[in-house]
Amino acid sequence: MINTYKTIFKRLNLTDYDDYIDLWFFGDIHRFTKSCDVDRWRYFLKRAEADVIERPERTFFIGMGDYDDFASTREKRELVKMHETTIEGFDEIDEKRCRTLAMEMKMMRGRCLGLIEGNHHWVRANGVTSTMDLCSRLEAPYLGWLCHYTLTFDFYGQTNGRATIHMVLCHGKAGGKRAGATINQVEDIKAIFPVGDIYIFGHDHQRGAWPVSVLVPSFSRGNQSGDPGEWKIRQKRQFLCRSGSFKKAYEDNTAGYEISRLLKPSDLGALKLKIGFHRNRKNGEDYLSTDIEAII
Repeated sequence: MINTYKTIFKRLNLTDYDDYIDLWFFGDIHRFTKSCDVDRWRYFLKRAEADVIERPERTFFIGMGDYDDFASTREKRELVKMHETTIEGFDEIDEKRCRTLAMEMKMMRGRCLGLIEGNHHWVRANGVTSTMDLCSRLEAPYLGWLCHYTLTFDFYGQTNGRATIHMVLCHGKAGGKRAGATINQVEDIKAIFPVGDIYIFGHDHQRGAWPVSVLVPSFSRGNQSGDPGEWKIRQKRQFLCRSGSFKKAYEDNTAGYEISRLLKPSDLGALKLKIGFHRNRKNGEDYLSTDIEAII
């Protein structure tokens, strides 16, 4: 399932143009490994639950892969050669871990917009992956490894009020040792999906959000009776993001690929985007622009 591509469309409701949602992106937990920072993971869950309690209809989550660390892609190719009963034993271990993770993430049930597949997961004898199991337990759609996700917002308090956000989600490829390398990998996906609003990768354990801008055609309807409106070229703000990790590195007397490759340690945690809109009404124009704020 590593190369699966999905398209998802979902509608959300907002009260008016001043309303907004909080969207948490998290991933690369590597939950049941010694290197998982369990305290930081639990702190994130506490913050997420506080958001759900405060704004239950406006708080959502998307997972970016590698929730556990059962086996890498290369390891799975070797493990499938084992005896059937051995595979069944691994299936039972994986199911137990998924049950534990789903319990920890219970505040996301019904609020998780989906889970991206990573490269560290188990594939059971029936073809179900660890991520698919988590999706079922959290009542969330399975997003594959690469997903184009469209969120349409209806504004109940406004006449004909509607706006759309396009997100490109991928577990991603490795970045590099330099800060610029990690975001260059994300920017490359714009060659395939050039007019998205949010592009986000996981995988390399870095965390951040970089705003960039492009020029796109935009239709502005007139705000006066009889004014048909017109096309204009406007600046569109886009966010290039990495979703972070909960995997520690460089602890005393420990080994790891970060050490062997002399990679920089990650800024652990998750990423939250506050997504809203701004209505522009001036000089005879009337149009909506996105208003996205990153909280790291």
